[in-house]
Amino acid sequence: MADPTSPTKAKALGKIVTIILAFAGGAAAGGAGAAFAVSYMGLGGAGSSKPVAQSSSQAVEYVELDNAFTSNLVDTGRYLQLRIAVSTSGGALVTAALTRHKLAVVSAVLGVLGEMGEADVADRAAKAKMRAAVRLAINEVLQRKAGVAGVDEVFFTSLVVQ
Repeated sequence: MADPTSPTKAKALGKIVTIILAFAGGAAAGGAGAAFAVSYMGLGGAGSSKPVAQSSSQAVEYVELDNAFTSNLVDTGRYLQLRIAVSTSGGALVTAALTRHKLAVVSAVLGVLGEMGEADVADRAAKAKMRAAVRLAINEVLQRKAGVAGVDEVFFTSLVVQ
């Protein structure tokens, strides 16, 4: 019968412990690298994307535009009516620009909606494209009129197609 405290078994046990420690150290280093990438490089997934001009210290603000936007759909006799709100991390500068240039923003939104057809409101993906087009139009107006383009997201608070 072999002695459990023999040098051969001790060497084997030492190798196993070394392998386990090396594996744990590698896992810890990989986790630290991933945490660094997420926090430093802004790679936190869909909810963490930030415009370049956004300050990380600003809280998200929501601004509801008090207009009901109504537009004919281009390929039918139907029409689209919606209400929107926007979110911004740009602070008072962006919210003030939205208020001050409201007429230009309304006009830009109506311009986008005037190009929409029935296919542009048919499903969730189409509506997401419409929200992106409205956001782009609003940011273009704000950039041109106030030098800021800080609308992060557009929300439909009401949407009717008749």
